[in-house]
Amino acid sequence: MIHTPLTPPLSPLFDDSLGIHGKLQAMPVGRGFQGNGLPLNIEYATRRIERFALQEMARSILREMIERNGKMTYVHQVRNCLRAKITKKKGVTLFYNVEREQANFGNLQRCYSVWNCPICSMTITEGRRSELKQGLANWIDAGGHAYLVTFTNSHHKGDNLGDLLQGQKKAFVKFWEKRKVKEMLKRLGYQGRIVATEVTWGQDNGWHPHYHMIFFFDHEINSQGIQSYLALEWQDACIKAGLKAPDLIHGVDVRNGTRAAEYVSKWGLEEEVTKGHLKKGLNGSLTPFDLLRGASTNNHFKTLFKQFADVFKGKQQLVWSKGLKDLLGIKQVTDEELIEETEKTSIEIRELGDLIWQLILKYEKRAHVLQLVEQDYQNGTNTLYDFIDGLAQLHAGEMIRNSNA
Repeated sequence: MIHTPLTPPLSPLFDDSLGIHGKLQAMPVGRGFQGNGLPLNIEYATRRIERFALQEMARSILREMIERNGKMTYVHQVRNCLRAKITKKKGVTLFYNVEREQANFGNLQRCYSVWNCPICSMTITEGRRSELKQGLANWIDAGGHAYLVTFTNSHHKGDNLGDLLQGQKKAFVKFWEKRKVKEMLKRLGYQGRIVATEVTWGQDNGWHPHYHMIFFFDHEINSQGIQSYLALEWQDACIKAGLKAPDLIHGVDVRNGTRAAEYVSKWGLEEEVTKGHLKKGLNGSLTPFDLLRGASTNNHFKTLFKQFADVFKGKQQLVWSKGLKDLLGIKQVTDEELIEETEKTSIEIRELGDLIWQLILKYEKRAHVLQLVEQDYQNGTNTLYDFIDGLAQLHAGEMIRNSNA
């Protein structure tokens, strides 16, 4: 690794006692930024700031702790995500991914939650979307056919989210165990399915968990015919599971491969990758991250988000039926591996000591630090150095004012 020395410190507080190491990765000049120092991809920078802000809101809501192995720990690990270090004796590392032209942190704990954490969710769901897209393309190229199938059931305001999910789980067990369903699908050349779980909340009807599935067949089928058949069997399964019965029009919806491809292109992004700060739930419904956005001014949204987080903790967002990934030529990759892959393909830029990191957390500047790393790498500048020096001086000023108060 090539290093060049940092310039002399601008403040007596900005030295090794604060953990800024005296080496800096050499940076190529003049890529990716305008003359005013702002990134060309303003939209990405804006979304990243929002993701960190939403993570802070999630942390403020999910405070519950439990005792585990004799120690108190948080129920939801988003509390420590990209804040607490992994290795205590090492500083927080700044990386730059040359291929993606994006900066990221190292030696920090991650929560790997697609439900609670806007930052982990973005990386994981984008990786899963790529898998979905590739698997669908492989199947269609091989002459297969795919259909988007949506399952839902009746629900009303006041229904408990946990009870709805348990009822739906029970209904699906009964549905897939039906001999008539198994035999019908086998005759049609059914090869497997991918299940994506989603949930919204509406003022009129409350929680609405539902399931989008992609069914894979070895030849073309009549989508309206299978919809009518599945709707009847799904209605029967819901009734036997103690759920409110869906009607035969809305309980099951089947669309052809074109609609499946459109769904895959948007799946899982949960407002975090494409037009993230603009996307909202449809017809007045709110996604969990919509609730998080409104939680700063709406205490009821805080309560709803905590309900959602508690109920969905530990649940999978995307499930492939057994053997389908092998059939479609998709490698088995864990959520942890999807996130860690970014660090494997990144260049180490700098290591920050504990006191500097605490200042960055105190002033909620994690997103800004990443932006400055990108700017410095692409422009050959040292703006991060000046910025951290400013934080140190700001902190020193506050300490002096507090001591004189």
